[in-house]
Amino acid sequence: MKKWILLSAIVSQQVLAAPPCSPETSPGKVCEVEIAQLHPTQPGIGLLQVNAEQQKLSQKSAKKLDNYLAKKEIPVVISPAGDYWLVDRHHLTRTLWQMGKTKTDVRIIAHLVDQKTFWQQMATNHWAWLKNEQGQRITPEQLPAHIADLPDYPYRSLAGLLQDEGYFEKKEQVYFVEFAWASWLGDKMNWAAVNADNLHERLEQAKTLACEPEAKSLPGYPGKMCSAKTR
Repeated sequence: MKKWILLSAIVSQQVLAAPPCSPETSPGKVCEVEIAQLHPTQPGIGLLQVNAEQQKLSQKSAKKLDNYLAKKEIPVVISPAGDYWLVDRHHLTRTLWQMGKTKTDVRIIAHLVDQKTFWQQMATNHWAWLKNEQGQRITPEQLPAHIADLPDYPYRSLAGLLQDEGYFEKKEQVYFVEFAWASWLGDKMNWAAVNADNLHERLEQAKTLACEPEAKSLPGYPGKMCSAKTR
């Protein structure tokens, strides 16, 4: 009887495991891919935010980590060449990489077939962010090839924390909203240094700026925290 229960548990785990990704995987399907195969579609990340998330996730049991990741789908676009392009969750993916994970489940959201219009379609669908931290345009060729190569954008960390506290929202699943805020905050704060020592101070400055009328042109303005302050 015990052997039967053990066999059932093993079979159940195998059934639930995502199959390996392939260039033929259909949109909407969940599959498992090597993190090293995921190409970034943004030029940088907020390492302060990544390191904080790594500390939090490292404290979870294997089961709790699996449950957490099941709620945080990683969307991927397959290119005409069969490459996997990460269109969101760069911070989570980098966190998993820093934790020693080599594979992760992803959801294929599109399979583009025309190489000539690939980047045009990526931009039109908000699946790529081709601007640096200061908001200056870059080319697709300037994107890092690997999630581990993404440089630190401190103001992206600041924007991410601001979003977490409800000062702006990511509406209608539009990706890269945080980068627009990061560039704007940097300009407003004269690109003052942001680090672990002054993060609290900089975040308080950002909260004040986020609720000012000047921010109304930014996506996700006003956040619920700003709305609550005006009541």
